Order: sequence, then C-alpha cells, then structure tokens
Amino acid sequence: MLKIGVRLPRRFEDTGEYLADARALDAAGVDSLWLGGDGYEPWLLLASIAAVTGQARLVAPVTAADGSVPAAFDTRVATLAQLSRRRSVLSVAAAAHGNGVEAMIGAARRAGHRVILETAGRKQAQTAARLADGLVSLDESPEHLRAALDGIARPGEAPAPAERFEVWARIAMPADRESWRRMRDELESAGATGVIVPADPRLLDLLRNGDEEEDRSDLGLAQG
Repeated sequence: MLKIGVRLPRRFEDTGEYLADARALDAAGVDSLWLGGDGYEPWLLLASIAAVTGQARLVAPVTAADGSVPAAFDTRVATLAQLSRRRSVLSVAAAAHGNGVEAMIGAARRAGHRVILETAGRKQAQTAARLADGLVSLDESPEHLRAALDGIARPGEAPAPAERFEVWARIAMPADRESWRRMRDELESAGATGVIVPADPRLLDLLRNGDEEEDRSDLGLAQG
C-alpha cells in the first residue's frame, strides 16, 4: 500500500493549532510528517511535534551546513532519535550530496535513523540506492520518477537494512477525491512507495475518507 507523508509548513501563527494539526494527522494514520522550506528551526519543531505524536515518523531536513560541524550534528541526530522514540528519519537535500554525505549517513546509522536522499535525476538516484534507505524525487511527474528509477536497484533490491527501499514523490494538494486516487495510482505504477502532500484544510478528510464519495468537509484541519 502506498504510504502517505504530509509536508508541514515551518512558519505558523498559532502554536496550539499547529501542534493540533500534527496530532490529528498522526491519529489519521499518516506514515510520516515532513517539514517545508524556510521558517523556524526544524530540529526544534520536530522535537515539539515528537511530544504530541506517537506513530508517524518525523522527517528532519538535512543540508550540507548541518554536516559542517560533525559533533553538533551527531548530538542533534541522537537527541531527536531519543525524543521521538526512534521515529525520526533524515532527508538529505540534493545540494548536500558529495563527500560529506557518507559521514552524515554514518551519524544517522549510529542513532538508528533511516536516511532518505533527495534526488534530481538518475545519478543522484543511483547514489541513494547505493548509500541510503530511500529517495525523494524532486519532480512530481510519474514519467520523471520512472526515468530516475530506470537502471538503478529496484525497491526491495537496494542495500537498505531490514526494511524496503523507499521511493517518495512530492505532489501538489489534489483538487478532489478522483485526482487523489489517480495521482496515487499513477505514482505507485511508476515505482513510488509513498507520496508527500502539503498540509491543507481538506487533507484530513481525504485521508480518512479518500475513496468515499460523501462530503466530510467538517473534518478539515485547523490552519495556523
């Protein structure tokens, strides 16, 4: 079954509503909570989210700058792993691929994290298949994902310990239930094992009733 990840913003107005959204998504059964682009400090945000959730994995965005001070990075990784009860995952930005990425992956492994690499093409997808536990495609089209995966170790055959190799695709918020079904089907057919969708007032209804026809818009997420 295709996993569902949700991308939370890193800026918000009301802290209570923001954490309530994270808790509601966790209760709705999402696989993982990811963070968006610029905003508040991601490691502190994830520590707060860890305190109000219990099931969803928490995905920390990692850049090249994070690995520039190895001791500090090791401490952050180990702390988040402890606070989240080993639910944390590292997502390494495409721009951070290079000589330092293996050291960051080593720190993640020591703390019990899985590591997912962002990929902008086949070469970076090959790096992810060789070093990491999964990849995130930066292009949401099924065709691009299929092309990036072509010729690399297939999901389940990659050198990921114990668990299946993860292939994530970022998608826009679907307009309705039919497009939600279609996007999931097309990306799963292309090789995705999960999709990452931005948080939206309609999302909780789609997650709980995504393949049902009745209107449940009263279950929308609070928005900060």
